[in-house]
Amino acid sequence: MLPKTNQPNAKATPSLAAPRRPRHQQSVLVVDDDKFMRAVMGDLLREQGFAQIAEAASGLAAVGTLQRPRPAPDLVICDLNMPDGDGFEFMQQLAAADFVGGVLLVSGMDSRTLNSASLMARFHQLNILATLAKPVDAAALGAALAKLA
Repeated sequence: MLPKTNQPNAKATPSLAAPRRPRHQQSVLVVDDDKFMRAVMGDLLREQGFAQIAEAASGLAAVGTLQRPRPAPDLVICDLNMPDGDGFEFMQQLAAADFVGGVLLVSGMDSRTLNSASLMARFHQLNILATLAKPVDAAALGAALAKLA
């Protein structure tokens, strides 16, 4: 469904020698069905120095966004509980497309569900930066973003 990388079963690993692009040059896709939460997350990301922020209201809409002819985002922030393709389904699609950017999971669901989602993301070899409970704390978000290579 999503565009594949050149190497079918190989995950690209960031080079240790490659300089990290400044945050204002990195792109983020925020996937959440709640418009208010997308706006809050956008504000928090701008406070952290990000300028290129795209939004999707469901996993299905996010897949459509990722299929457009442009580079994949450096970071995907995804809610777990959404209509029309929840976060679990979306993570499977990210993995199938060999997505190599960072993934940050956010949810108002209980800690066991967040832990299960994190395990699933790791199983699919996604670069999971953190799982954060809603409402997202700015300091916790900052710590998770610090892991973005």
